[in-house]
Amino acid sequence: MSLLSPPHIPLFRITLFYGPEVLEGASETIHCVFNVKKRSWKGGVQIDIVVGRNQIQQLENQLKFRPWIDEVLRIVPSDEREDYVKQGNDLLVQFLCFHKLGIYIQQGIKQESTEVSAGQFISEMDEVIRREAQNIKQQIMVELDIEEFERGRD
Repeated sequence: MSLLSPPHIPLFRITLFYGPEVLEGASETIHCVFNVKKRSWKGGVQIDIVVGRNQIQQLENQLKFRPWIDEVLRIVPSDEREDYVKQGNDLLVQFLCFHKLGIYIQQGIKQESTEVSAGQFISEMDEVIRREAQNIKQQIMVELDIEEFERGRD
């Protein structure tokens, strides 16, 4: 009998399809669309996660994102910093949408494409983002490849 346990295989394969984007006529909301496929499904579904700009602002404040990203990007050359700030903002919104998608999946996802509206899961997102704050920031740093600049200073 083997003492090794099999590797954990996720129940869902989640891929960011596109976003964050503002749809025409809906400037108060941001959309991220994910392709979600459960292992038992023959094909994936597209889930449009919508988050209101007000909620994004509140979550940014909760994370103290602006002061944090400004501090992190101090080591980036000033002529490149604006691009990094924009990319950091996009990554933040993608991670917020990803966590909202996680809440939706936990509620019981069906094999059909759908939209999760801006008004859904507001309090649940506050809790998840509070709990995942350090992880979100760490993932943003990895995605921005900040270590590249730290190595260059040594």
